[in-house]
Amino acid sequence: MSLGRIVSSLAATAAVAGCAVVAVGMSRAGTTKPAAELTDPVTPPVTTSQRATPTFAPRIVAPTSSSAAASSARPSSTHPAATHTTHAAPPATSHVSTSAAPPPKPTSHAPASTTHAAPKPPPATHTPAPRRGIALPLQYSTGSATRVITVTASSTGNTTARLQAWYKAPGGGWLHYGSAVTAHIGADGMSPSPSEFRSATPMGSFTLTQAFGALSDPGTSLRYFKTTWSDYWISSPGEYYNTHQRCSSCGYDNGTNEQLRAAVPYYNYAVVINTPSGAAAYPHGSAFFLHVTDGRATAGCVAIPQSKLVTLMRWLAPSTHPRILIGTA
Repeated sequence: MSLGRIVSSLAATAAVAGCAVVAVGMSRAGTTKPAAELTDPVTPPVTTSQRATPTFAPRIVAPTSSSAAASSARPSSTHPAATHTTHAAPPATSHVSTSAAPPPKPTSHAPASTTHAAPKPPPATHTPAPRRGIALPLQYSTGSATRVITVTASSTGNTTARLQAWYKAPGGGWLHYGSAVTAHIGADGMSPSPSEFRSATPMGSFTLTQAFGALSDPGTSLRYFKTTWSDYWISSPGEYYNTHQRCSSCGYDNGTNEQLRAAVPYYNYAVVINTPSGAAAYPHGSAFFLHVTDGRATAGCVAIPQSKLVTLMRWLAPSTHPRILIGTA
């Protein structure tokens, strides 16, 4: 290849890099041949106006994939101008790569519990239903009582019965208080129509409000008195029939009325079974008590072991309006 074609080729290549490089190429060519021989028969000569306005600026700023391919197809040049052109391209390439990348996805910094699920409510508390009891073995009225004692026998002729304490259940019905115990009752069994002349225990529903004994108060909240030799329970007809009287010179010691201090161990402790009293109640029975047993039938009272009786006396309270129910079941 002639020297003129080499210089011409160098001048065309330098035009890509900028005006300063083209001027250097032309200076070298001028020292060898006239300017007319620099014209390449294939590539038109570059004019001064073309050098002032680079036609390849878009190729440098934003080369396309086709221009990149064409650039790789050209033979590499060791000329300094080619090296300078190679170093000018990366900024444009980096710009294209950045603009072509997809925009980053927005990142949510909200807590997972707030974004994805609402906080769980606290577990519901369960209130158990009030405990329910059962029906009493006897169908007598209990009035306003919340504590009751039942005395049941299989027949009216029996001299023993089953005694069980009960308290009213919150949900209705009745619940056992303690265990049942065998009770001794009248030698003539029990009767709905007791008499002063028979040893039969009265049947029905009776209140319990008064207690007494030859021994000191065991801790009952019922009204309690400790007996003396002047305490009598009246069984004689009259206004004091079936009531407690205390008098040492009133003639109560006539063999009919009961001297309470003398009746031990039966009256170590006793709870009064409130049956009708007064003159109109005669002769339908008197001195009916829940007292201490000696293991035999009674004259009409209900008798149980002393330890059991003390437990019941401590349990009975006026505020519970206690009652005793006596009958067959």
